[in-house]
Formats: sequence, C-alpha cells, structure tokens
Amino acid sequence: MEIELLIKKLYNFHINANMGLAFDGIDNYKNYSIAYHNKIKDCWYNFITNIKANSKEEFDKNMIEAIPKMKAKNRNITINVLPFMGIMYDNREAFFDSDYEISSNQVWQIYDSFRELEKMETNCSFNVKLEQTMDMKLYSEEMTKAYQTEDKDDPYGDLDSIYKEVYANYKKVENEYINEFYFVKVNNEIVGITQAVYDNEIYGIYSLAVKKEFRGKGIGKEIIKQQLQMCKDKDLKVAFLQTEEGYYPANIYRKLGFKDVCTEYFYIKRD
Repeated sequence: MEIELLIKKLYNFHINANMGLAFDGIDNYKNYSIAYHNKIKDCWYNFITNIKANSKEEFDKNMIEAIPKMKAKNRNITINVLPFMGIMYDNREAFFDSDYEISSNQVWQIYDSFRELEKMETNCSFNVKLEQTMDMKLYSEEMTKAYQTEDKDDPYGDLDSIYKEVYANYKKVENEYINEFYFVKVNNEIVGITQAVYDNEIYGIYSLAVKKEFRGKGIGKEIIKQQLQMCKDKDLKVAFLQTEEGYYPANIYRKLGFKDVCTEYFYIKRD
C-alpha cells in the first residue's frame, strides 16, 4: 500500500506541477479524470486516467461516458493506467483487448540516496554549468535542437513543432510549484537543456536533453548529478523523473542510483 500511495503522490505532482506547460487542465468526474492540453496532441498529455473500475463491465461503462468527452477535445482516445487503479492495472490484458493498442510505457524512477551523491561517478571531463533562464523563446529553440535528432533510436527524435510554440509562450500558472528552466553550457556554448519543477517535498526533473554531437561524453550524467545536488540543497525528500522504457536513458538513471517505482501504460483505442 505504501508504494501505491507514493505513486499517487507522484501522479498528483506530475499533473499539477506541470499545469500550464505539459497540461492545460484536468477534468475530474466521479469514476475517472481527463487530463488534456489545448495545443499539444500527444498521448502523454491527453488521456483518460484515475479510473475506478473493479471489472471490465465497469470499465466499459465508464468509457461510454468518457470517450465522447475526449472526442469533443479532438484527441485520440488514450487511457492512462497506473498501479493505484488496482485490478485494471494488474489485469491489463483482460481490460485492453483487441480494441486497444499500447502506445507508450514510461518507467517512473526516484532518487533518495542523497548521502551517496558525492560518490556518483559521471566520467565527464567537461566543465558543465547549468544556467537558469527566463528567455523562453531561446529555450524553445535550443530545446528543439536538442530533441530533433532525426535518429530513429532516439525516444525524443520526433518532437512535434508545436512544442516550440508552447514553450516559447509559456506563462507561469500561479500555484505552489516552482518551475525552473536551464541551459546546459560547456565553454559558454549551449549543449543542452533541462528543467526542474518542485514543491516542498518532490523535485521533478523534466525535458533533459543533450544535443546529439555532445552525447556519450557524460554530460547528461553530470546534469543529473547537479540537479540532484540542487534537490539536496533544498532539503527535499525525493527526486523524480519519467522516461520511455526500452531506451537507454532509463538504464543510465538506474546506474546512477535511481530506483524504479512503476511503469505507466498508455493505451489508444483503435478506430
């Protein structure tokens, strides 16, 4: 039960801390919620979630009500599944039959071994600096350069151009979360970007990307170490990140001391 409570806390953090950037809103109903973005159409930001169903029949009944609401937003019918949804998570094969196909599975990872942070080896020979910025236009441009590698093995290689517009026009939503954006610099050259979102307990690491020509040099690990140090300096309890399972970043984070909490699944309903 303790791990499910942690996952639910991380879920609430992820949705609410990223309101106004990754999400524009979340509509809560009795047996489900709908998270959405007004411009970005990707499944990670537009989905039916927090579903309460103890059987396939209850699930189908909820979807009869929820799907028209999702269609009204002109989005694919995507279902987000996490462990606190109980039987639906544990019996995904029974709930998601041939009418659905899996679109994405993201691993959630946390770091809380801050006493071991000084021992973390990054094998980076560069002097990496994180420079906080409020220049969202430049940030959006550098983000696009870092993500759009045109590499089929890159989990972020097909970043939709709408992200550039969304980030360039970002305005902070007034809430209890602090959102910080960083340029990653080597010899005063921007080689990547990263983002931090946090409250008084959780430090979320988002949008970390290093430009293709600077990868494989330990820079990404050094970014993580510096952000974990920021988390430690703020006396926060845990650092949190998400990445697509099956790609190299998840294994890199594990080697640095991150622990898997769960896998998040996204199912899309076939036409």
